[in-house]
Amino acid sequence: MNLKFRAKDYLSSDSFEPAEYEYIGNQKDGWEIKRNGEPYLQLGPGYIPLKTISCGVCSTDIDRRFLPFPLPQIIGHEVLAEGLEENQGKQFVVEINDTYEARGDKEPDLFCKEGIPTHSPERRVLGIDRLPGGFGPYILAPINAAISLEGVSPKAAVLMEPFAAALQAIIASPPKKGDHVAVLGPRRLGSLILAALSSYRKSNHAEFRITAITRHDHLVKLSKEMGADDVIDLRITNVENLKNKFDIVYDTTSTPSGFESAIQIAKREVHLKTTNGQPMAGINHLTELVVDELSILPYSEENTKFHWEKETRSNKNIFVFENVSEDVKAKLKQNFTVYVGDEKTAESILSSKDFLGHLPRFDVVVVSNPSEIGLVIRPNPNHENSLVRPRGAILVDTTNTNQWPSDQSLVGEFLKQGKEIHSSRCGDFHMAISLLRENPEITKSLETNLISHRYPADKLEEAYNKAKDPSSVKVVVDFQ
Repeated sequence: MNLKFRAKDYLSSDSFEPAEYEYIGNQKDGWEIKRNGEPYLQLGPGYIPLKTISCGVCSTDIDRRFLPFPLPQIIGHEVLAEGLEENQGKQFVVEINDTYEARGDKEPDLFCKEGIPTHSPERRVLGIDRLPGGFGPYILAPINAAISLEGVSPKAAVLMEPFAAALQAIIASPPKKGDHVAVLGPRRLGSLILAALSSYRKSNHAEFRITAITRHDHLVKLSKEMGADDVIDLRITNVENLKNKFDIVYDTTSTPSGFESAIQIAKREVHLKTTNGQPMAGINHLTELVVDELSILPYSEENTKFHWEKETRSNKNIFVFENVSEDVKAKLKQNFTVYVGDEKTAESILSSKDFLGHLPRFDVVVVSNPSEIGLVIRPNPNHENSLVRPRGAILVDTTNTNQWPSDQSLVGEFLKQGKEIHSSRCGDFHMAISLLRENPEITKSLETNLISHRYPADKLEEAYNKAKDPSSVKVVVDFQ
């Protein structure tokens, strides 16, 4: 097959320019992608061509220039598409991770074997990392990432990727009985987290209260429609008056100030959901924290056992930074294989024979201050590999928080009080579709209330700029 088309590339200058693309190949033999007549990307077998119907604009698109992936690129990853050739007439939603598992490769890597295929270092990401996205008229989707759309209306389907991501936050940080949880910034993703919380509460007969926190009139009404029990308007109520009020705060603001507010008002946990590529509260690489779905926890014996709820593994290998207290090091050595040093030492160990044939990550890393958190997440500017395994934990020794720099004091006090920071990324489309089928009233609410603006594909720049405007909620670009 040969697909030739024009699309608008996104540039590091936060602007767009037209480009000529050509997809040459087939699912069995692989594909060559050309851009302006020059080789752009070579793909192996396992991809099917799809024609874009519509694509949503999200916070990641708006902050794409800050992310550590090459530009220019056709961005957009919230895709509703239709099949070509033997898939003619079928509609699909597309999971964004291009991995061995997604392509159906028979020889998976260690990350797939460990049950975390979406974190494979070799993965590409639709509309984010190299693989051309949904702001073009055609995409190439890994065969197992194209999910047939059955039982959910196309109006709601264009929201499937962000709804699945929202649901992932609830799976990673589920409310407990009697909890009072808050969604900070209930706009694009925040509104979907409200809907996911409401659906989760109903399907699981759970008992917890949901509050939305905003500063915009149109989001007050929307938050109620999406399932919030209460709405707090920050133009009326000061953040100072909300300190330690909510058991879990799901931060979807995508701003440093929003994250700092979340830290102040959380009683037990902040779940960081959106990314902006910038340092926040004195911590570097929090965008990559979300990409790797990592957690930041205060050091404790219990937290050395941390893993995601559905994982059955146990932690074995722990790396400890040199300035961590000797008492902590001694306790760890009683139960784990412990390595000590700086980030360069850690990288050397991960590439040594000790990890040959094993996932090249530590199960847990213990640091002495927030500056070292960023070094754990991205120790080397030449690659995107963390020292700690995806969905693993960075434990912070809070013995000497009074010696931390002032810009890190907010996080220092937060962790010293035993509170936690968790994160999550994209979610399971099958689970999201199932939950929407079980809760048709939520589906109807998504269709009716969430999409505030639609633009034709030739107005992409207008759509993109409208998505930046706080007066919008969800902006969708239509190709048909």
